[in-house]
Order: sequence, then C-alpha cells, then structure tokens
Amino acid sequence: MPLVPIPVKGFSRDPIPPSLPAATARRAIPAPPSRALPAPIRWWGELAELIKFRLTLLVLLTTLVGYCVGSEHPIDGLRALHAVLGTALVAAAAAILNEVLERRQDAQMTRTQNRPIAAGRVDGSHAAAAALACAVAGVAYLALFANVLAGLVAAATLATYVCLYTPLKLISPWNTWVGAVSGALPPVIGYASAKNAIDGTALFLLTVLFLWQMPHFFAIAWLYRNDYEKAGFRMLVVVDATGRKLTSQTVFFTSLLFLASLWPMVAGTAALPYTIGAAVLGLLFLWAAIRFHNEPNRATARALFFASIAYLPLLLGLLVLYWR
Repeated sequence: MPLVPIPVKGFSRDPIPPSLPAATARRAIPAPPSRALPAPIRWWGELAELIKFRLTLLVLLTTLVGYCVGSEHPIDGLRALHAVLGTALVAAAAAILNEVLERRQDAQMTRTQNRPIAAGRVDGSHAAAAALACAVAGVAYLALFANVLAGLVAAATLATYVCLYTPLKLISPWNTWVGAVSGALPPVIGYASAKNAIDGTALFLLTVLFLWQMPHFFAIAWLYRNDYEKAGFRMLVVVDATGRKLTSQTVFFTSLLFLASLWPMVAGTAALPYTIGAAVLGLLFLWAAIRFHNEPNRATARALFFASIAYLPLLLGLLVLYWR
C-alpha cells in the first residue's frame, strides 16, 4: 500500500497509511524479512524430488539385500558399494525420465503437481539429457566394476520402467503388473553383482518383491484414485469404479506373498528364526489386506500402506540375518 504524506499546520509528520489511525501507525512493527532457504539446501531438495529419493532409497536397499544374499562370507564391501552406486545412477535416471514423460499428468495431480519438472522449475529437456547420461554411466559402471550380467539386468530394469510401465499407465490397468516387474529387479542386480548368475535364489527375491508391490501399489492407488482419474491414468481402481477387483487382487497377492516368503523353509536355505518371523509378518500383512477388502476406505487403505512399508524391510532384514 502506498504511503500518503499528511500535511499538518506548522510542521510535517511522517507519512502513514491513510487507512490506519496515527497511533496505530506509530506502534507498527516492520515485518521480518522472508527466510528463504539457502541455495544449496534448495538445490538438494529439488534433486531429491527429481530422483524420487525415498523410492530410490528402497531400490538401493533391495539391491544391497540381493548382494548380501548372493555373496560369500565375509562380504566384499567394496564390490557391494560398486553394485549400489551403479544401481543408484540407473534408478535416478529411471525416476527422472518418468517425470519427464509424465510432466503433464503430474501437473494435474495434487500429489505430484509440485515436482520440479511439472511445476516448471526444471527444464524437461535438460533433465532428460542428465538422466540419459546417468543411465549410460550406471549400466557401464555395473558392467565394469561388478559384471556384465548385473549391467544387463539394470538396463532391463530401466527399459521396463521407462519404455513399458510409464506409457502403459495411460493405456491399460496391466501397467501395475509391468511396474512390479521393474521394481522387483533391483535385488536381482545385487545378486548378480555378487554371484554373476541368476538362479533359484535370485528368482525367489524377484518373486517376493513382485508380490509385495501389488498390495503396496493398490493401497496407494486407492488413496489417490481421484488424482489418477483426473490425470487420465488407467489404473485398476479407475477402470473398476467399485474397487472390488482391486481389493480382491490385494488379498490374492498378499496370500501368495505369505506362501512365497516361506520358500526358504522348504529349501532349507534360512534358519528357523527367519521362518517364524516371515510367518508372523505375513499373517499381519494379510490381515491388513483382508480388512481393506472387507471395508475399502481411506482408513483401511492407509493401514495397508503402512503395513506394506513395515513388512518389507523387516522381512529383508530377517533374510540377511538368517540366510544360510
């Protein structure tokens, strides 16, 4: 608001806003300066958003678990670090390319509209160039410092996520299945880095991660179904407005996960504490899925989501501790 000088006979007074009494103006305290975040903090915040930091962290955790399960004891820490670093580059590339391709859809959804590319703070073409560089560097790094097989699995993970899953979200509800395959491959990258082979154990890790992602994704889809519909994504919860197919599949996949998690007991590849822990965790997760099926609402969907978040690291921790 502009300040207006008010003339007074015999002397002049400091200008005050015309809408405020003079006494109020004298007591007015200047507003504190805005506290903008320092540039380095803002930069790291944008980078974390670009690479989907929490998702990438989960990818690296599962990669490390795959490496630990596949390696001989004692574990070669340097080789494990190579596996994680190479996978990190590929995972970051996949996340950025996904945001580049979905920038219009992200801008329409409340959950994603503030992402750097969707909000226009980062140029899409520059981000895509950086992502492609990360992808090439990550695959080459794994091939050189781990082995060629690990690099090939990483390349397949990237291609599945970017070239199949991302465009399929606008076409078919089968996108969740394809995305789950991509998300299940990182532990195989870690296992291949340690073992230079893909065998029954690698397939076990892939199966557990694939099955876990289905109820995890379905819970997220239910919570954000209005956003997905607004953006034009063909998620199962959008195609089937009743939600019965989604909740039924949630119970189905969680039941399969419970059974698959007990495979080490049959194969004799994990000690008894793993079997007990896996059974307890699986039953609790299944109970959350059944509750969601019987009463599909935001509360049960959130409970299922948090159950999935707790289940995976606990199961993987047991696997690393008690794998023979």
